[in-house]
Amino acid sequence: MHLNRFYCESLKGPVIELAGGQAHHLFNVCRLKTGDKVELFDGAGTLATASVEKAASKSVLLKIVDLEKTEKPNRPEVIIAVSFPKGERFDWLLEKCTELGIDRIIPVIFERTIKQPKNPKIVERWQNIAIAAAKQCRRIFLPQIDAPATLSEVIPALKKKYNKAEILVGCLEEKSTALVTKHLGTNDVIAFIGPEGGITEGEKTLLESCGAKSVRLTNTILRVETAALAFAAILTAVRDS
Repeated sequence: MHLNRFYCESLKGPVIELAGGQAHHLFNVCRLKTGDKVELFDGAGTLATASVEKAASKSVLLKIVDLEKTEKPNRPEVIIAVSFPKGERFDWLLEKCTELGIDRIIPVIFERTIKQPKNPKIVERWQNIAIAAAKQCRRIFLPQIDAPATLSEVIPALKKKYNKAEILVGCLEEKSTALVTKHLGTNDVIAFIGPEGGITEGEKTLLESCGAKSVRLTNTILRVETAALAFAAILTAVRDS
């Protein structure tokens, strides 16, 4: 049986303090007590086994009894650059992309993007969603989650970091290659998913100018989060096979 797992940004022990939501989860939800064993992860490859020394709802002290550092896998990264869907569907998208093993999630503001977040702490909120998903699926490397940016801001930043990446953009054109039949090499992959109103001609030209290839998922119109999850599932399955 797996030990309960909690997130701690730094595991430079020997004694670790959990506070905030992680302490609340340990003490009030899991109802752990002094002497109980737990797992701690820092989202960057370090996993520790620790013993509860002192527990309260706002602060928990733990003593590390074993620590293991895992190097990040030497494999292509999969990046999802996606427009905001309506309502709370972006939260669901973040959760599922984390479960599937996406390396980076970038919320993109396209010209036809309807919803734009106004909360100044939105990235922190998204990171907490990713942490909860990583705890559930027992993933030890957290995805990078970017602050919202326009397409014209995102493209040069990605090209600079992933200069050899294959860039894909979802479309409905019948002449486009079906993603499931496309050969993917050993380079990183960036998948752009536009808003439900579609990308504009100017945005299409911008993407094509940086080498983006149009690919088709299905013959039906998908919601933003459905398309993002389809891309994520196919690309991570191919990468990890």
